Amino acid sequence: MRTVGITELLSALPGAVVVLFALVTQLGDFWFTFLSCSLLYWVGSRTPRIGRGLTRERAAMLVALLAGAVALAVSLKAVFALPRPPGAGTAAHADLLPVAVRGVYESMATGEGYGFPSGHATVSLLVWGGFAWALRVGTRRTRAAVAGTVVALVGLSRLVLGVHYLADVLAGFALAGAFLWLALAVLRTPTRVFGLAAAVAALAVFTSGFTGDTAAALGLTVAGAAVWPLVADRVPDPTDRGAAVTTALGVATVVVILGGTLALDPTPGVTVLAAGLGTGLLLALPLAGERLAKKY
Repeated sequence: MRTVGITELLSALPGAVVVLFALVTQLGDFWFTFLSCSLLYWVGSRTPRIGRGLTRERAAMLVALLAGAVALAVSLKAVFALPRPPGAGTAAHADLLPVAVRGVYESMATGEGYGFPSGHATVSLLVWGGFAWALRVGTRRTRAAVAGTVVALVGLSRLVLGVHYLADVLAGFALAGAFLWLALAVLRTPTRVFGLAAAVAALAVFTSGFTGDTAAALGLTVAGAAVWPLVADRVPDPTDRGAAVTTALGVATVVVILGGTLALDPTPGVTVLAAGLGTGLLLALPLAGERLAKKY
């Protein structure tokens, strides 16, 4: 049932359509959702156009939902260990693009590792569902419609690119939907959501071993569960200058940690430390940013 031919049918679409969906799929990629959640947390209510009513706690919930998505995807991929469709590691229609950008396109349009459930489907539903909950721009129905459209397009993109089966995408949506409901209706605080995500990540390490992926998920979630309670009552509301300073510090921190980690060809132990340090600093940086803005 998992290998029904929808993936093969959609991946046969014209090359220009496939290339377009390689861009669409980035809306559910970790780099995009991590950057979006981080910026919304750092800038908060000062975010142009969409920041009205966005408190630090609501923005921290977005980071916690992303952590939960990562933990779910990493743990269940390792548990089920089901392969991707044949050819998932090859970017179709790369010849349509200039040689200078083919490498970037190939990284966007391919998939590696296990395929079930779809990480992009899991991440996109949790994060974009979180956006619809946390932001106050437009009506609730409009936000839900926008989020639902993006999530559906990301799921479709995984099939068009030939990197997942339909069952992978649907499973990702179902799991993420259950986690989102639990987070927003039952747990209701970033501390509890980080805690649940950490438990899922720890289960992944226990069942599948200490790999780069499980280590990253563990560091991300445990740091969130440990650091957010420490800073929750101390992080001030953002000022314009403070938000700018915090964002500058945050970008520099991400570049240094990510660049240093990649340069080291890290072991799982280094990965868990780097992921934990990055998440802890992400949550604590507004303290430093607002203080520096007032001082200078």
